[in-house]
Amino acid sequence: MRTTPMRRTFLPTLFLAISLLWSPAGLRAQTDDLTLFLPAILAANQAMVFVTEGASFSPVIVVTGNPDIRWTFADGTTSTSATPTKNYGSAARRENRLVVTPWSAVTRINIGYDAGDGGTYDIEFVPDQQVSEVRGLHLVAPTLAQWCSSYNRIPSLDFSNFQNLNTIECYLSGHLTQVRLGNTPKLRRACFEDCSLTSLDLSGSPNLEDLRGAVNDYPTIAFGATGAHVWHICVRDNPQFTNRGLFADMTPFPLISELFIWNDNQAGTLRIPATSPDNAVSILAWDNAYAALDLSGALQNLGATASVQLLRNNLTSINITGCRQITELDLQDNLLSSATLDTLLATLDALGRSQDNTPEGTTLRVDIRGNAAPGDDGYAHAENLAAKGWTVAATGWTLEPGLPDNGEQRIDFVTSGDATSMRCDFRGASTVGVWHWSDGTTSPAASGEAAAKTGLGAGLHAHHLTISNGAALLRFGAGAGGAGQLTSMTGFENCPALGILFAYQEALLTALGHTNATRVREYHLKGAALSAAAMDQIFEDAVASEVFNGMMWSDNAGTAASEAARATLTLRGWTLDTQ
Repeated sequence: MRTTPMRRTFLPTLFLAISLLWSPAGLRAQTDDLTLFLPAILAANQAMVFVTEGASFSPVIVVTGNPDIRWTFADGTTSTSATPTKNYGSAARRENRLVVTPWSAVTRINIGYDAGDGGTYDIEFVPDQQVSEVRGLHLVAPTLAQWCSSYNRIPSLDFSNFQNLNTIECYLSGHLTQVRLGNTPKLRRACFEDCSLTSLDLSGSPNLEDLRGAVNDYPTIAFGATGAHVWHICVRDNPQFTNRGLFADMTPFPLISELFIWNDNQAGTLRIPATSPDNAVSILAWDNAYAALDLSGALQNLGATASVQLLRNNLTSINITGCRQITELDLQDNLLSSATLDTLLATLDALGRSQDNTPEGTTLRVDIRGNAAPGDDGYAHAENLAAKGWTVAATGWTLEPGLPDNGEQRIDFVTSGDATSMRCDFRGASTVGVWHWSDGTTSPAASGEAAAKTGLGAGLHAHHLTISNGAALLRFGAGAGGAGQLTSMTGFENCPALGILFAYQEALLTALGHTNATRVREYHLKGAALSAAAMDQIFEDAVASEVFNGMMWSDNAGTAASEAARATLTLRGWTLDTQ
């Protein structure tokens, strides 16, 4: 850091400007030239002031080009760095001044940021600089893109007419009571999580995408026409809201993916006619007083999950017509009647959501405890849902998915050479697996553990696995990449829950049995020797299995014969890594 005396250039520069304007040439200038010229001269010499309360000050500014940067600290020392560090030695209230020539070079000011509440990692982390006031913020209005002041003590920020501002980060800034956002057309993310704002007007931010505004003091939020691009709204834990119908009609938010509005004193109807067509959706609105929930038209993406949680409301009516994306529905402790629950369970059953068409690892759950007990018709539909993989919890009973049993099944595989390592995964405490080796010996199959066999000698060797319940098999293949020495694997016709085939770096593998009756969603085939025709069949089988959001790794993309199958898989959310 340079420590040179402060240069005072403002008055000479202003005198020069006035002299030029009153010269004969200046007198011939147009009035609009004067209007543009003088403010630029004045702004070039104005300073932003950061009032700090701590023992040190280490801000970060990001600039374009090669501007002149001059920090002047409270003790008269200066720095020309965009990332200065000033250690005062003790805490006190001090003024730190910044002049950048030209101000238009400044694109980011960071005095506090740690990616809190979903922030990007593309912005540098800066600890709380204990700033209590900022003056002259308007100097960077034309070009500032990001403002970060999380954790600081600033009570008020005015971003009016910041036309290039896209990000505001004020996470956990409890002193912040006022913010102005008029005419901020490029603002995409606004984080005011756990502040003390008494009002929030977003009508001047038409391109807003991400709002973080939980735990504040405002009685409502003015969205105006803003909403078309919004995917995330988190304004939870604002029980002081006096506008009890703030989210009564979510029509202006057709891309909503995350709506976090629990404990917000909301009542009446929550109507959400559309949600993100591409992403998972979470609607979390517990601890309100909603009487009706209408989601008809929303939650249409079968390739993603959707969680709807409105426990502890006053619901008497719910409409989920067409909402096939739902994977979790929590309506505990409401006022839903037996007839309403019968209709709800029938609708959920008819939507067809099951373990067969949900992303890997998804838990299907509906919880309607604390309402009336469903009738016989509702119970019958709950049984259907349990058979599809749902857990249904109702007042007086709970149904959980059962483990089907299709009896003992045999999986055949051939290896080459003296040794092999194989692995199978299965579920069920009573399920028993046994490895049968080509030399007549056997060894128990432990779920999730590799089984090594040596001493086989040269050449090809035919082995098989027997499993007491074929419906329990979840994974089959080599114990590790290239460790199986596999040339073929067959016999999957009676393994309806099989989800993973592992043949990574199995350079001798040329044959793979049909998988159309399985639920394989991970094909690890990179480095295998499967022909293009063999891959065509694998693509066709994957389509026939009706699995969504799977992954296929292979060095072989098949032939034109499987082009339609590959296109179908892509539409179903599959990732096909076939390079």
